[in-house]
Amino acid sequence: MNISYLGPLQRAIARARRILFTPFRLETWLVMGFAAFLSEWLSGGWGHAGWERKFGRGHFPGGHIPGPHLHDLLPALVWGPLLAGLILVAIVVGVVLLWLGSRGKFVFLEDVALGRAAIVEPWNRTAPLGNSLFLWKLGFAIVSGLVLLGIVFATFGTALLGWLGFHERVVMAPPIIGGIVLAGFAGLLAAFVGLMLDDFVVPLMYRHGLRANQAWRRFLPVFREHLGQFVLYALFVLVLSVAVGAAVAAVGFATCCVGFLLLLMPYVGQVVLLPLHVAYRALGPEFLAQFGPGFQVFASEPPVPVIAPPPPPAMPLPGAPD
Repeated sequence: MNISYLGPLQRAIARARRILFTPFRLETWLVMGFAAFLSEWLSGGWGHAGWERKFGRGHFPGGHIPGPHLHDLLPALVWGPLLAGLILVAIVVGVVLLWLGSRGKFVFLEDVALGRAAIVEPWNRTAPLGNSLFLWKLGFAIVSGLVLLGIVFATFGTALLGWLGFHERVVMAPPIIGGIVLAGFAGLLAAFVGLMLDDFVVPLMYRHGLRANQAWRRFLPVFREHLGQFVLYALFVLVLSVAVGAAVAAVGFATCCVGFLLLLMPYVGQVVLLPLHVAYRALGPEFLAQFGPGFQVFASEPPVPVIAPPPPPAMPLPGAPD
């Protein structure tokens, strides 16, 4: 099977151009920009902050180490529950945003597939698919987090045992380096799974009305058969992302960073970069269509974008008074 990478990209760009520019409608950009905001921005991650605690040994007259006083414990009694509450709020907000982003994936995908700008109707109709995707992504996030915690505990536990055994810092380096490499590999694997999910499994869910696990079962046989092609697709997307990022950065600096401010604004950034979002949303399904009719998500030609017109005013019945 001859698998192309530039062909799907060209078709995705043509689809984006047809939907957004032939003809150009501001309403299409505004509505589809909001769909892209639901799908792309709300599905993004957050940075993580590192927390450090420093331990030391003090020398006190007579070898006496004073115990904690009440005024020493008060900050912990105040900041401990506050920190726990903030972490709980962050988790709740993260889960809600993950649910919104999962539902938005199908809204934006349908807008790109059908060449129309709609939010409410696909949001309601694809709710079971979005909820299934949300549960799968939530479970995957929990498992990934537990794996990362396991790597961290194993790394620092091994390093600590080495320190206690030899009292030399150099013995801590191998387990720490190994833990960093293992965590990096786990992160790359999780990112690869996320790419396969968003670009191929989500379109299969939409195309066949499947739950997330059912779509994975349909996708995995062709994935195993063409593993090399899908790995090359991930590298192709990485190269495209770097090229697009460099171009966006160049435009941002050329506009004296005004462009950066626009792109960082939620929803506004999605509207400004809507052609890129539409083309990228179309790239995965266009690539997947090469593996047979059962993997074809889009029609051969994207239709002209349609925004449902408002209903006509009610006409008076014949003979009815004005």
